[in-house]
Amino acid sequence: MKKKLILLPVLITIAALSAEISAQVYTGGNIGLHIDDRSTYADIAPVLGYRQGIFDFGISPFFSYRDYHELAERYSYGNRIFTQITFIPGVFAHGELEVTNIETSAGDRKWITGLPLGGGYRYSITHRTRAYGMVLYDVLLDDESPVRNPIFRAGVVYDF
Repeated sequence: MKKKLILLPVLITIAALSAEISAQVYTGGNIGLHIDDRSTYADIAPVLGYRQGIFDFGISPFFSYRDYHELAERYSYGNRIFTQITFIPGVFAHGELEVTNIETSAGDRKWITGLPLGGGYRYSITHRTRAYGMVLYDVLLDDESPVRNPIFRAGVVYDF
């Protein structure tokens, strides 16, 4: 029985390596920006993703800056886990779970959770490089979150 259990992972690995792979790993990054009469918000985030058919999954750690015009500056950081579904070529729905470590108005730090949902458009620049833009709405927007709705992001990714 033990020999059969040991052989199972070997057979699965051989089958996976011999199958035609249509999945794609990609990397890149994006920037987010929001400007209104009360503040300016910007974030920068590298992206590591995996595409299988019409589905994309990935992670995106980020660092953000918010300037509350002449009142205070705040820095935050965190991570996003995202998924995308492409409905028609270039057009996708996007959802993510975001955890952010923010500096509160009291000067301490705390973690908050966000759930930005929305959609976007991606455009092929070259065979392996794509630019994209998206508009998101955080349905769990915390009162102390540095982000304001709507959220605009744009970026570039490269397929390996």
